[in-house]
Amino acid sequence: MSKELFHGGFSAVTEIRNEGLFGGVFASPDEDVAGCHGDVLHRIISPRHLTDYELNYEIEGAWDAALEIADGNEDVANAIMAPGCETLDDCEPEDVADQGWEFQRLRGQLAARLGYTSVEMLDEHGTTYLCLPGCTIEVI
Repeated sequence: MSKELFHGGFSAVTEIRNEGLFGGVFASPDEDVAGCHGDVLHRIISPRHLTDYELNYEIEGAWDAALEIADGNEDVANAIMAPGCETLDDCEPEDVADQGWEFQRLRGQLAARLGYTSVEMLDEHGTTYLCLPGCTIEVI
């Protein structure tokens, strides 16, 4: 199922590449929310969007793939399967942001491994979407 999303930034993006902190770009279904992140607004079309429900209840082998991405660590696999990618209980307070970002990146890797071009998750804006290579992006 394709999904239309919006990404705001300070410069034009012409292609989503597997680089940077997350291996993609974050987007919102709301143009106004996306616009809060910069004055250059982009439209993204994800041809194979992965919802949290599909990931956790419909895709056979998703848990095994998450466990593999997590190098066998079940706590990490659980974190990347959860929409909020919550940090682990033993995470030091100064490391919370980095660990949360790492789990978001791993959730994107999981989606890509399963053949998807974007994945739903939660962040400070509510529901957000990590868009990966394979999505189209254009400045609007």
